[in-house]
Amino acid sequence: MSYFVQLRTFVEVYRCRNISRAAKNLGLSQPAATAHIQTMESVVGKSLFERRHRGVEPSNAAHDLAGQVANHLDAIEQKVASVRTRSSDVSGTITLAGPAEYISYVASAQLANLLQAGNVDVVVLPGNREQIYSALDTGVADMAITASLPDNKIYDYEVLDSEELVLVAHRLLAQSLEGQTITPALLNTLPVVSYDSQLPLIRQYFDTVFKQSCTSKIIARCPDIRALAGIVRTGVGYTVLPDYLCHDDIQSGRLIKLGPQGPENNLYLAWRKGALAHPRLNYARDVLMAFSNINKYAK
Repeated sequence: MSYFVQLRTFVEVYRCRNISRAAKNLGLSQPAATAHIQTMESVVGKSLFERRHRGVEPSNAAHDLAGQVANHLDAIEQKVASVRTRSSDVSGTITLAGPAEYISYVASAQLANLLQAGNVDVVVLPGNREQIYSALDTGVADMAITASLPDNKIYDYEVLDSEELVLVAHRLLAQSLEGQTITPALLNTLPVVSYDSQLPLIRQYFDTVFKQSCTSKIIARCPDIRALAGIVRTGVGYTVLPDYLCHDDIQSGRLIKLGPQGPENNLYLAWRKGALAHPRLNYARDVLMAFSNINKYAK
């Protein structure tokens, strides 16, 4: 006897840690999902989940079973979805979460290709790291673009693009530093413009390039990297930006690149495990990845 349907439900419950949410994701009623779990418990002869106040906790047997079957089920469903995608028109809505600045400057072109090649609608949810993963976890977003490495126990993902971190300042400030070596000591005498008080990107640049901390006075904070570029363009302070965000300003001379080459970050296209069983998401992944790495500038 085949237990494919029951195993699919088991894997979804295992990943969601919640029977109601898993049932919703699979288009099942909660009693049907519960019955599937009970069937699998009868088959393996062991309890698979223990009910908690807000969901369920997998047993050791559940961990073992998931490890044995989850990836195989995903592979089968993905292949079926791929065949369905090629043999019929793909339609529906795809909701994509991601960083506002990357979507604005780079991913808009990738999304245009997605819209041109099928009968799909796209909803974009810009947000920070916490908002992006929350949208993905709760099913509000189907897929996400993220600059942080996704947890491979929860998500599948592929490298979509990469970004170099660039230390930049207004040309007048750069001219005042001519003839001086760009060191942490020198930079720490200058004001800095940052996303927040934790100095994201700036801290990473200092840690990687200089192996020292940034202690510059923060004169402006703004939780939008695009605005940081605008502030520095006025001649105030320095900052660290992704290359795609400052490339045109550097080419035009509005901003000057300072210091050594910065570190590179990967950007990932991520989705919940098993999500590619849906033909429209399988299709979206294929199109977005076909046009990945478009943000490559001549160095």
